[in-house]
Formats: sequence, structure tokens, C-alpha cells
Amino acid sequence: MSEVSSQTQRYYQGDNPTRPVPFDGVMTVSHYIMPNFATMDWHQVPREKVVENIHSLQDPGGNLNDRIMMYIHVPYCKSFCHYCNFNRFHYPKQDSERLERYTDYLIKEIDWYMRQPYVQAREFTGIYIGGGSPSTLPVSAVERLSEHLRKVVPNFDTIEKSFTGEPRTLRRPGLLEVLRDHGWDRVTFGIETLNEKIHRKIGRLDTREDVDAIFDRMRDIGYTADTCVDMMYDLPGQTLEGFQAELSELLSCYDPTEIDLFTTIYLPYRPLHKLIMDGRVEQPGSPWQLLAMREHLYDTLTDAGYHNTIAETWSKRPERSQYQTAHCARQDIIGIGCAARGNLRDMVSINPEKVDDWQRNVDEQGASTETLQSIGPEGVLDRIMVMFPRYKSLDKELLADFGALVDEEAFERVRAVLDGHLAAGVIEDEGDRFTVNKLGVIWHGNLQTDYLRHTLNTKGEVLMNHLTEARQDFDSENRFEVTAETVYIKEHDAEYPRLMK
Repeated sequence: MSEVSSQTQRYYQGDNPTRPVPFDGVMTVSHYIMPNFATMDWHQVPREKVVENIHSLQDPGGNLNDRIMMYIHVPYCKSFCHYCNFNRFHYPKQDSERLERYTDYLIKEIDWYMRQPYVQAREFTGIYIGGGSPSTLPVSAVERLSEHLRKVVPNFDTIEKSFTGEPRTLRRPGLLEVLRDHGWDRVTFGIETLNEKIHRKIGRLDTREDVDAIFDRMRDIGYTADTCVDMMYDLPGQTLEGFQAELSELLSCYDPTEIDLFTTIYLPYRPLHKLIMDGRVEQPGSPWQLLAMREHLYDTLTDAGYHNTIAETWSKRPERSQYQTAHCARQDIIGIGCAARGNLRDMVSINPEKVDDWQRNVDEQGASTETLQSIGPEGVLDRIMVMFPRYKSLDKELLADFGALVDEEAFERVRAVLDGHLAAGVIEDEGDRFTVNKLGVIWHGNLQTDYLRHTLNTKGEVLMNHLTEARQDFDSENRFEVTAETVYIKEHDAEYPRLMK
């Protein structure tokens, strides 16, 4: 490494960038590492074992984490963005009763979990409502859900509470007032791009006026919650200069508390990829441009006083949010709603992806989960290590604790990856911890992949190969073409399920 700090050194910008390539290729999907989880061979335990695991939550012990938070999934959207791979369903027009009924079942599942001794013994840290677009719920349903959460969740008034929406529905009369009155202290929504032309091409139907209305209304009603916005880059036809201008405009016009900046995902034969293959939408720029974009946002937001709390998130607050902390495997998560994921003890929980199946399970057993199963200490260590490049910090004491729990082969595999990242200059040894430096943040998708690869099945390997752009192709003008990988993925499309939070 150069004597210049890795946090200030320029790699991919300037007159003579050094353009280091610490891996054989760039993993272009640094947003949502979770599509890769969908390709892992989860051990499908018998139904009787799932029920046994559900009942095990009557025991308050056996914990790996003392802290816990709740994720609530609302799958409905008024329209589908071309890049989205989340679990979502069309908004039921002229049928608000369906949304009210969905809220009824959220409350039923919440109540079941809140009665379990294991949950009651944990320290509650936060609630996050995501989707989909939770702002599609009727204002009355949001108020009813908020009031119920206040009754059953310990310290509701003091824990972190995040509500996600999309601009068209988040600005609806009365919704922001309800969120303010019930103490939701983080309001998060996607802007994705300020370029109107690109905005339409990726399937976004909200407008700049909608975004303005949210910031204006929050100011007018004295709502001081953190504003957390999503932006994307490496979009179709987007240039480095265009991205730089958008980021500057975002800061000057809105000055949000937190910004999540995500690489655009081009999953094979999903809508955005098909539009490019059909020639109706331009392809993105080269991987060199992608790397320059990542470095620009790192430098610009650092200079603007933002803290890189997790790899793709910059916040005016130095601390990570509770949702980020839990999502990066440092707390337990209760997953509520269809397609929600949870982590309890050493168990992984995945709820049904269809609303009817989810509601039936809630009626029959209280918790909707279909795959509540132990992944063992090796699985928990895998989860921590896959999320380490996002979390950016790994305590050596925590790692040593797992060294005593897992078999020697599993621990040596982790150490070998760590040593490789140290040698590549993308992480640093800080004495009591390992930390991801600037170069590692730029390449954090690759770091995550290294910890994930040994768990992948054939489908996962094919997807990984497709999403990794080889060094020799960085100067290619065509990033999208039919390959053996894309044909395989198209033929096995049903086996690449929608993302579940």
C-alpha cells in the first residue's frame, strides 16, 4: 500500500489513476447481496421440525444476541420499477379492505412473537417497515399499526422506528402527520435518480414534485425525523459527469440525513435487463466508470461531512442505524409479513412469499415462517462474515468466540479469506479489529462474495459468474449480450426467487 492513507488516496479518478484491480474481476452487484442467498441450498427440514423450532421460542435462553429488532414487510406497490427484485404485488385498486386485512394479519403475527419468552427476554432496539411500498397502506391502517406497536413493543417511544415509502404515496394527506405523531424517527424513500430521462427508463412514475412535496410537508408540520433517501448509479446511459451532477444536486437541494447509494442490478431476463437486450434502453458504462462512480461518491460524501456507516450508506450521524446493525448480523431480527426474513438464535426464518399462504400460516400456527431452522454456529459465522464487508468492522474477540464454536476447517476457511483481503489491501488490521478501508468499500461486493462462495450451489455459481465482469473485459463497449450464463438463468428463472428482506 502507498504511504498515503487508503481513505484519502485516489484510485480511479484524476489525470493518472492507478486503477488497482485487487480481484480477478469486479462484482457488479454491490447492492442486495441477498439475491445470492436465494441460490443457496437451504436444508429444508420437515414440517414437524419447523413446528418444534417455533415452539422452542418458549425457551428464553440459547441466545447468540441479546438485542433484537422487528422487520415488517408490506409488499404492495402502485407500479413496478424495472430494476426491482424485491417481493412485491400490485396495489389492489378499489380494494382498500385487502390492505386493511393485511394489516390485521401483521398485528396477529406481531402479537404471537411478542408473547414468546425468547423475544421477551431480548432488548428491543428498533422497528423497520419496508417493502414493497408501505406508504400504499391506508393512512388509517398505518395509524392502527402504529398504535398497536406502541402497546406491545417495549420502549416504543425511545427505540429507533423507520418507515419506508415511495414519493407518490408518502406525500398523501395525513400520512406524514401520523408518522410524526407516533414518533417514527426515520423516513426513508427512493429517489434513485434526478435525471428525468433515466428516471422514466427505469420504470419510476413518481416525480420531482413528489419528492419536493415530502421535504416541504415535513418542514411545514415540524416533522424532524431523519430523512433517508435511496439513490442509484451505473444506470442505463448514465455518465460519470451526469452522476456527479446528480449527487451535487441532491446535496444542495435536499441535504438528507442519510443517503443509500446502490449499484444498479441487472439480473438476467428481469425487466431492466430485457429492455437493454431489446435495444429499448441504453446499457450502462464500463466497469472503469462504475469504479470511478463509487470512488466519487465516497470522496464527495466524506468531504460533505457524511459518515460511511455501512458500505453503501452515508449518514450525517456517526453511528449505524439499528436496522443496519441487525441486517449485518449483529442483532436478532423478527420477520413479520409475507416474504420477511428473520434471524433468531442460530435459526433462519423465511416467511411465505404469497400473501394467502402467509395469512393461512398465521391463522394455523401464529408465526407464518415455513423454514425456521438452525444453521448452526458455522452458518452464523458465515452470515457474520458475508456481512462484515458491509458492516466494515470485525472485532477479533467476536471472531475468536466463533473459533471456539465451529470446527477447525470452517474457521481456517474464514481466516484464509481474511488473510487474502489483508494481502490485497482492501482490509486493515487495527489491532483489536479488522476494518474495511476505502478501496475495500469500492470493492465490497467482491469481499462479500469471497465469504459466500463456498455455500453456493450450481445456480448460485452461474449467477455469480454472470454478475462478475472480468478484468480483460473492462474496456469492452458491450456489457450486455447473450451468454451461456444468461441462457441458463432464463431457462431456470423460477429457481431464482424474488428477494426477501
